[in-house]
Amino acid sequence: MPGKISKPFPIQLEVEFLDRLSEPVRDGRARSVSEIIRTALARYDFTDVIVMHPSQLQISVRLPAGIRRDLKKISRSKHTSVGHLVRAAVEAYLPQLEAAAPVEKKPVRKKREKKRGAKKKLSGKEPSLSPQRSSEKGG
Repeated sequence: MPGKISKPFPIQLEVEFLDRLSEPVRDGRARSVSEIIRTALARYDFTDVIVMHPSQLQISVRLPAGIRRDLKKISRSKHTSVGHLVRAAVEAYLPQLEAAAPVEKKPVRKKREKKRGAKKKLSGKEPSLSPQRSSEKGG
């Protein structure tokens, strides 16, 4: 790209990877991280690249306000996403959960429906869906 003015091109890299890229610069084997990236891009054959994107789903989870607040605060201080923090916490917890003995599930009982004809009619009126006032119950 000689002769052309290059503009900054933002790329998100993991800190460990950037540290690895900085080593040759510190050792004098490369002038800059940008030079390493430009050289790598010029030499790389992209025809055989296989991009693996795991399928993802967005879910909603009910969290107490305190936990939400803490997650946002930690994500800002660590310069990462809330989702990354949640994944880290869950990935650390899952082995414990998977190693635990399975809990026997209790069968879910269906609620019994009341028979409609079983109610007595006090007066000739149909039963109301609204609650009765205490003055109406007396008589």
